[in-house]
Amino acid sequence: MLTGNAHVSRTVDEILTDILSPAGRDHLGALYAELHALGEVHRSRLLGRVVTSYRAANAVLRSSDAGRNRPDGRPMFPDIDEHPSRQLIGRTMLLVDPPHHGRLRRLVSKAFTPRAVAGLEPAIAELLTLHLDSFATRAADGEVVDLMTELAFRLPVAVIGRMLGVPAAEQPGFQDAVRALNAVIEPNVHQDVLAVADTAADDLEAYFIDLVRERRARPGDDLTSALIAARDDDDRLSEDELVSTLVQLFTAGFETTTNLIGNGMLALLENPDELAKLRADPSMMDSAVEEMLRYDSPVQLSGRMSSADIPLPDDSTIPVNRFLLVLLGAANQDPRVFTDPQRLILTRREVAPLSFGGGIHYCLGAPLARLEARMVFTELLGRYETIELAGTPERQAFLTIWGLNRLPLRMR
Repeated sequence: MLTGNAHVSRTVDEILTDILSPAGRDHLGALYAELHALGEVHRSRLLGRVVTSYRAANAVLRSSDAGRNRPDGRPMFPDIDEHPSRQLIGRTMLLVDPPHHGRLRRLVSKAFTPRAVAGLEPAIAELLTLHLDSFATRAADGEVVDLMTELAFRLPVAVIGRMLGVPAAEQPGFQDAVRALNAVIEPNVHQDVLAVADTAADDLEAYFIDLVRERRARPGDDLTSALIAARDDDDRLSEDELVSTLVQLFTAGFETTTNLIGNGMLALLENPDELAKLRADPSMMDSAVEEMLRYDSPVQLSGRMSSADIPLPDDSTIPVNRFLLVLLGAANQDPRVFTDPQRLILTRREVAPLSFGGGIHYCLGAPLARLEARMVFTELLGRYETIELAGTPERQAFLTIWGLNRLPLRMR
């Protein structure tokens, strides 16, 4: 993540305008530092209340009065909420509030407990070896390998695909549709983007409707079959909820992990001293992955709505019926909590980053993402004595889901 000197001479909205612009995203660290110098929670004419400090963000994320929807049931964003893509995501755990949220989450949570995820390690190791072997010869010959397309996308989608019963041959075709759908949770989404997202939503729904039909006829040992059984036996899921849940599990199941791998590798390459320490002491891997999550978070922001007054640690209050934008990436670089926050320090022992959110909406797949990242970096650093950039990394256009399109590497 590029950094720079903070200048506390601009308004909150001027800084936020930069953060939301493509050019400003090359300097997120410096822009977050400006916001931190102005306070912990900001009033924005553009975006409502903007939460940037770690302690305020943590309080909001854990508050039962900070929901995903308006307390009166009106649409959060009337101009876009009627689009099929928004309606699809709006039926998932990502955007529903209690009691529906708990009902949906309980149905799938057993598959993502730390114990259940640890049981996936042999299967992940098998898939990781398969994907690394697929480009090993080219890497050995000195060819440039794009980490994002060759590994960072393929491995996580293979893992969640196997969990859900999506055939391996069909998995590569999902990347464009998933990224198109994820665009609808951007803070400044445009109508032309929504049109593409709507098509992607239709395609993804149609695919999982067919998969549900197939698994009803021939159940398998996968999460899709388990969710169908729960829906058919207990009637706890509507058909729409079943399909929407499968879409969310599949899309969220790889996009965050993909970006953690890409962002983490770029961070290591831009900080060669820290990379050398990790090579010398692989036992640092757990703390290294946590620091990668903090330093360049694969999710930069999360929206909430206050259903009641929310008290904050500084004794201030966010009033009822206010839209809140929680800048997770800024909270992870809060100088009140993290020493030298714009530096990558793989042995950092400070508080856990907020990259996976908090409270009831804490990312269900966090243990799986951490495990995959640890295994990927352990294997890559073990296989290759030299890993270096072989071109300019290319960032995605998104801010909410924050990652790379391309990371060209030369490995020896």
